[in-house]
Amino acid sequence: MQTEPFFDSIKRNLNGEPGQPIVLGVCKTLAARFNQEVWLIRLAAIVLGVFYSSVTLVVYVLLGLFMQETSHRTKSLFEGIGIWFREFTDKVAAKFGGGGHTDRDY
Repeated sequence: MQTEPFFDSIKRNLNGEPGQPIVLGVCKTLAARFNQEVWLIRLAAIVLGVFYSSVTLVVYVLLGLFMQETSHRTKSLFEGIGIWFREFTDKVAAKFGGGGHTDRDY
């Protein structure tokens, strides 16, 4: 049984599936723009996220919104979160007798 070296295992896990972004595609896009390997950019984002969580998250989302390659995916994600949140609040309101939104409300 041959074991994979630790560093190679980290690189493989940080590269993700071929052609698929792990979250929004920001790291993959930055790697392509700066001619770097994707795993290196993702590792940097993770390290920054550990020490500067809020700032890293805000910068990641802003990059996702403003980079042409990732803006559609980012906007779709937020639209999906908005729909989920609206449905969730409607269910909670219905459970507690508020009735929730109807199609007439929109």
